[in-house]
Amino acid sequence: MSVKELLTSGGGALLILLTLIQIAPVKINPWSWLAKNIGKAINGEVIEKVDLLGRDVKTLRDECEEREATACRTRILRFGDEILHDVRHSKEHFDQILIDITAYENYCASHPDFRNNVAVATIKRINQVYARCISDNDFLE
Repeated sequence: MSVKELLTSGGGALLILLTLIQIAPVKINPWSWLAKNIGKAINGEVIEKVDLLGRDVKTLRDECEEREATACRTRILRFGDEILHDVRHSKEHFDQILIDITAYENYCASHPDFRNNVAVATIKRINQVYARCISDNDFLE
């Protein structure tokens, strides 16, 4: 079918109608719809890969957050062991472990299936020792 046949057989009228609908303040945009569908057809594979990449990034972010929570727990437990062995700590060291405790507890609160029971008693003990050190001003200088 040639362009002349297309225009004379009603194709021209359809083209003008679609253009007018596109311009008119109606929410129907056939050109946008057509362009969007053509874009999806052309870029379908790229869109699929971007979606897969987004899922991979989310999985990686979740793994990094869990790894950081585990590292905080390790530092908390080590600090608790040092307290049990009468190792004294500076105020700055206590401040850092309290930051770790906050991060760890926030992670545990937002991830209820994360293993948390191992640090609860240690955290309680650290807070008690910190309160005593504050009241007695008994930090390592």
